[in-house]
Amino acid sequence: MEIHWRNMEEVEAAQRETVERRLLALADGHTDLIDLRIAAKPNNHHRHGAQEVHITCQARGKELVATRTGADLGQALHDAVDAFVNEVRRLRDRRSDHRSA
Repeated sequence: MEIHWRNMEEVEAAQRETVERRLLALADGHTDLIDLRIAAKPNNHHRHGAQEVHITCQARGKELVATRTGADLGQALHDAVDAFVNEVRRLRDRRSDHRSA
């Protein structure tokens, strides 16, 4: 799996490395996650936060998407990764349910 970062210069290198380790661990032993893109952009909607992180991933026949906003980019990234992990787990659970039926 390849991870591509876009507009994430504000995030500290240590936090990016932590996120990459977490995502690579999620892909370990699986071949379903192919290409992952993490992008940040300002969010002008003040009630949701000032920063938005958007994660998209090609996952063998599906596209997984997770988007979260936060007051700062680090928190939005953390929340988006949590949401993405949940999406991957749901996808894998659905696939295993189909195989066992």
